[in-house]
Amino acid sequence: MKALRTFVSAIAILAGAALVVAWCGAWLLLSAVDDGVVARTMVQTALATPAVTARIGDDLMSRTTESLSGLGIDLTAIGADGAVRTALVKWTQSDDFKQTVLDQVDAAREKLHEELASRDRPQGPFTVSINVSATVNKRLGEIPVVGSQIPNVAVAPVQVELVSADSFNKARTAYSRLEFAKRYFLWIGGALIVVGLLVSTRRRYVIAKFLIAVGAMALGLVVIVTVATPERLASGLPGGDQGTWGQLAIQAFSDAALPAMRRTIAIIGAVAIAAGALMVMILKSFSSARR
Repeated sequence: MKALRTFVSAIAILAGAALVVAWCGAWLLLSAVDDGVVARTMVQTALATPAVTARIGDDLMSRTTESLSGLGIDLTAIGADGAVRTALVKWTQSDDFKQTVLDQVDAAREKLHEELASRDRPQGPFTVSINVSATVNKRLGEIPVVGSQIPNVAVAPVQVELVSADSFNKARTAYSRLEFAKRYFLWIGGALIVVGLLVSTRRRYVIAKFLIAVGAMALGLVVIVTVATPERLASGLPGGDQGTWGQLAIQAFSDAALPAMRRTIAIIGAVAIAAGALMVMILKSFSSARR
């Protein structure tokens, strides 16, 4: 009976510690979404893809031509069609365009959080609208010879697809599960610790063991995210890098977000182990004093 109680207590302590570490991970991942780190990473990833920038350039040319036609300006008639297309395509491939998009990432952050959390959102890609009128007019005015003939024009915002419909649907599922983990895992972990405390034959060491287990698991997680790439991390999650957990992990474990996450988890792990070890020493010193 004593062996069974010890075994059940150990399982409860380890499971409780794992849930607490998982809660910490979920909290950090959701914080990356709320802070805009994931949205910014999505933008950078999308704009690093030639196919995406080419599509944006074509869309921008179409919208600009349509807007100028509304003002009675025919680019082909004034011999500016090719020059305008070249200028706009070149701009969409430049760092200046990427910065223009990133400057508007706060709106993307709010939209990302809203659409990930919404249960009523219809299935479809995640896109953001980028206001480019001011820079388009500047670029058109810089075109040699014909630039002075092109008036300022209001160009409709360009839609940039950051995540495909299928991937975003999986990310929404992952987000809801992370929300569940953030909401309940800490409480469930605490309940398991209580179970471990009740059934243990050496109750005074239960909290210390729990803290040491949390610390060891947290530091183990730090090692994993240090040596593995985001894609490798995501591939180890249920469903792989294209699964429900993987989609958010790849975006959240970016170069921008990962160092802060790693540092936070490392601090939690070190503090937990130190606190657990200190408790063990104090308890042992009390035991020695009583003898």
